[in-house]
Amino acid sequence: MAKQKLTEDTPFLRTPDMYQIENDAPITEYSDKLLDLIADTPHGGIPDGANAFCSVGKEKRGTVQMQLFAVIDPQTQTFGNVGFRSHGCLAAIGCAAALAEMLPGKTFEQALSITKDEIRERLGGVPSSKLYTLMLATCAVKAVIGDYLMRVQDAQDELDRLFTCESLSVDCLMTENCSLRDERVDAYMHACGEI
Repeated sequence: MAKQKLTEDTPFLRTPDMYQIENDAPITEYSDKLLDLIADTPHGGIPDGANAFCSVGKEKRGTVQMQLFAVIDPQTQTFGNVGFRSHGCLAAIGCAAALAEMLPGKTFEQALSITKDEIRERLGGVPSSKLYTLMLATCAVKAVIGDYLMRVQDAQDELDRLFTCESLSVDCLMTENCSLRDERVDAYMHACGEI
């Protein structure tokens, strides 16, 4: 995407991979670092050879959705190219773009150690009303790893070793839509003979 400077006069950012639906935080509350990352990102969309996917989001104040698409090396369980699509506020789009830059070259353990503070720093901050997007981003990392381990490698035990999903944790409750949670529920229902 050609660089475009996002300004107060930019009504909404709408591309095939980034769809801003909220204009509730004035653009002046976003850092230049976040706005430049969005304007310059080469990581929108699905990279060639992607073998892992996730989708996380919430709907309390309008739909916010982050989707990550990753190429994962099955030998080393290391991230290659990562792409994204995001629907929602500029903070959500920025978080997805930041992860697409941060994940390549990382092992699963290294990716899972990425913190909300590291993402916030990469973005130069987010408005206080958008802090939940940082939590969605860390959940997206878990979800894309979970998708790969459950769907591609059928390695539920390894997934459980890396991290557990706590169904009543704050992250889980705030992430209303989670592709990993859906996959785990389907696996449980299948094991019970319900599907």
